[in-house]
Amino acid sequence: MDTNKQIGIHLLAYKNGDSSALEALMLLAYKDLFRLSLGYVKCKMLAEDIVSETFVSLIQKIHTIKNEQNLAGFLRTIVINKSLNLIKRRKFETQPDEKQGDVFSDTTKYSFSGRQIEKDFVVREILQNLDEPKRKVLLLWSYGHTLTEIVDITGNTINQVRLLLEKAKQNFVAEYESNY
Repeated sequence: MDTNKQIGIHLLAYKNGDSSALEALMLLAYKDLFRLSLGYVKCKMLAEDIVSETFVSLIQKIHTIKNEQNLAGFLRTIVINKSLNLIKRRKFETQPDEKQGDVFSDTTKYSFSGRQIEKDFVVREILQNLDEPKRKVLLLWSYGHTLTEIVDITGNTINQVRLLLEKAKQNFVAEYESNY
């Protein structure tokens, strides 16, 4: 059966009192809406936020929707509009390409300049994916601690700290470049 028809059927079932139909509708539509948004915003976390906001909009307007068969198009339109609005805000908020300080400047030429909020989301997501020892050493180093101070804080040897820091930087940059 066509996905658009299935989405319409789930909406109709929800309107008729089947509370599980709304969850089924969201699960059915999520992947396509996520890919659509990701094509515009180029950031997984922002695309997820846009799809979540789209579902919130759907829930707020669900009882005003008259044509269930057009719901998939309605959801795509919301995602596209929210994605384009985010892009417009990013262009407005992004400063001219000026050289900003970068904690990774000694290991890579990659620039992290751009919108601060998006950068924070991306950095948080990547840091969460690092294993604990690498994350700890990288964060201490990025906050300005010397290798000797990191040794004292972590209890690792200087060689362990150097190795963890180097691998953490490499993993961070590789993850950033491959996904964003």
